[in-house]
Amino acid sequence: MKPLQDPIIIQGNACFISDMHLAVPADDDGRFREELIVQLLRQLEDKIQHLFLLGDVFDFWFEYQDVMPKGYFKLFNRLYELRCKGVQIYYFTGNHDMWLQDFFPEQIGCQVFQDPQLFVMNGKRCVVGHGDGIGGQQWGYRFIKTVFAFKPNQFAYSMLHPRIAFGVARFFSHKSRMSHQREELVFRDEEEPQIRYARQVLQTEPIDYFIFAHLHYPHRYQLTDQSVYFNCGDWLTHKSYLIFNQEDKEPILCNFNEELHNE
Repeated sequence: MKPLQDPIIIQGNACFISDMHLAVPADDDGRFREELIVQLLRQLEDKIQHLFLLGDVFDFWFEYQDVMPKGYFKLFNRLYELRCKGVQIYYFTGNHDMWLQDFFPEQIGCQVFQDPQLFVMNGKRCVVGHGDGIGGQQWGYRFIKTVFAFKPNQFAYSMLHPRIAFGVARFFSHKSRMSHQREELVFRDEEEPQIRYARQVLQTEPIDYFIFAHLHYPHRYQLTDQSVYFNCGDWLTHKSYLIFNQEDKEPILCNFNEELHNE
């Protein structure tokens, strides 16, 4: 388990959202989810000071030196407008968008993280991350992730024509998501690797909240009298997100109601 980095101290209202799994290039389902997400961010733009994107925003993401995936201009534009209004955006890469490069930090102004990060948020110690590959075991998954993170492998992949590269990635991303969908929609309590990870951290660190994604299952789980685990869910099934307002005692799980937001 990697040691937690020095805490980032922030104050204000925060929104956590993850696992949109927007197809690249954009398809009809992806554009529909994009529209809902943009509606949510438009509603929250004057209410939050921090936005956490907890990974798997895209079903696959790869940036060539001179080419980036097309589609989702509305989402990119909304994120950029939020940054222009002073909202801090933190992007934690997931297992589907681990190949994030320069576009989001340079063009939009996001801070990008590859590992769980400790925040002191409104006075509460929070461990935040996507949540894949933590909690021991999972050696096969960790090996695959190491292979993908190896820079020469990324360079070799960039030699493929974008149409071929994105086609191959779409096939395997969709296959991976479908093979784990049933498992991801059942929370296994103490057997969950994320819970095992939280237990390991709590042995040496006093943490108020663990905030993760990846499981596609919005959930609150009491770890100790002082520590709570949250998973902010997904936008394939639940359209869920997490809000942590500075006047609230703890984060709150929410669901996006399309009819309500269209009134």
